[in-house]
Amino acid sequence: MDILSAYKPLRNKIAKLGSEDSLQTIWGYSQFLQMERFSFPVDIEVSKFFLDAKFPQALVSEWELEILAKEVILNSGPLVDKSTSLKRWDIFIETIRGIKSLENHIYKSFGSQENVLIEMIRIAHRQFQWQTDFPNAATTIRYYLIFNRSDIDQICATKLNLSVRDIYLCGMACMGSFISHAAMGYPITSTVPTITQETVNNFLLFASRSISELRKLLKAEQRFDANFAYAYNSLRTFPLILASNALLCPIPTLLFWRMTRGLYYELVSEPKFANAFGVSFQQYVGDAIDRACRDKKVRRLAEVTYGPKGSNKRSVDWIVYDQSAALFLECKARRLSWNAKSELIDLEPLNKDIDILASSVIQIYKTAVDYLEGKYPHLPFQHERKIYPTVVTLENWHVFGPVMIKRLDEAVAKKLLEENLPSDLIAEMPYSIWSIEDLEEGCQLLEHGSIASFMDGKLNDQEMKQWEWLPYIKKMFPKAPRRRLFDKEYREMFSEIRGARDG
Repeated sequence: MDILSAYKPLRNKIAKLGSEDSLQTIWGYSQFLQMERFSFPVDIEVSKFFLDAKFPQALVSEWELEILAKEVILNSGPLVDKSTSLKRWDIFIETIRGIKSLENHIYKSFGSQENVLIEMIRIAHRQFQWQTDFPNAATTIRYYLIFNRSDIDQICATKLNLSVRDIYLCGMACMGSFISHAAMGYPITSTVPTITQETVNNFLLFASRSISELRKLLKAEQRFDANFAYAYNSLRTFPLILASNALLCPIPTLLFWRMTRGLYYELVSEPKFANAFGVSFQQYVGDAIDRACRDKKVRRLAEVTYGPKGSNKRSVDWIVYDQSAALFLECKARRLSWNAKSELIDLEPLNKDIDILASSVIQIYKTAVDYLEGKYPHLPFQHERKIYPTVVTLENWHVFGPVMIKRLDEAVAKKLLEENLPSDLIAEMPYSIWSIEDLEEGCQLLEHGSIASFMDGKLNDQEMKQWEWLPYIKKMFPKAPRRRLFDKEYREMFSEIRGARDG
């Protein structure tokens, strides 16, 4: 049976559903999975077994809800038949099982020993984002602080007729409403004094489309191959849906992603954006280090230029050091491409992105050799000081497990040879890939020990060196206090929205 034939029973089942009724039901399940202490609306029938489950995602996951929302927009109609409504538990769970069955069929059709290993990468990128990047204050203010600088703001205003502040104020105002309601009355009028009606209208152009417009986009994006469940879909670009007399948001987390990391993809093709964004991310990393490393025994050094005039070199972006060791940090705002995260058969995008990441590692090794030769003017060479090259990424590349680590190690080793660098650098100075979340958490722990003990605890352990950094931190430092580094900025940023609600 081909993929399209296997898909038709699911399509026919969803065709009996009412679109707005179904999207509002999906909202309830997505909020239950993404929020604590959420109560379903009384008109949605939910199994007690699901409500009491320790891990409800085993029955219904957020990524399956995203597929369901896409299929509802593609195939359902405007009328509601209570006998086939998703608000009935038996209808809902039967539909979810239909999605699971189709995915299992696709997996079996393309399964092989090599594909199983690549599938693990796809699964990680598909699932971990829902588990770690749900709506939260830390991510919101992080992206806001990175985007909200004058040169990026000007690019944003030219492209979208919205300032960065406009996008975040409108987005957070909508998020506040969709926490407890699946829909807002339409047309929408602003209740926040600093948000004009023109701004609201421009924000809706940025984040919403009608059901008919979305249907056309989703139909063009649909894949009946190994990427059926992994192909990009425009609900991520337009998470708000203009229905008859309402604005629907079936999965509020998609709105959160649109206004945070999604803004990057809207602006990345604009001239001068990439450089401005990279500079801003580097500055944010420095600010985060300052907030996280309060103990004076841990110090921070910024990038400097060195060498003879006319052939100056740049040091690493940041150095975090104590008496025992130093982290040589290079900041990379570049994301792992969508195709690298989603393709099962064509691995060229994944290999290309791994090669780019390997180049970032080599960049640190090159300048670390200069440090070893005493050429760093701001950090004198000390023979006993351990050096840990670390690439800090804005988006988590999920470099863990045998497939990603092996491919990256091989790419780094190859480039060391090409650059005539000593092959033993990796053993002498083992490198790491950190997400910005890793850095914000990890740097806070340095005051409880030393850089060397923190790094070696993972890198020298045969099992843990295969892990990501946050799981290592949570396992080894479960009781260490964590602080929200930019909580004051977050509260100040959105105080006017809260004030408008309270008023």
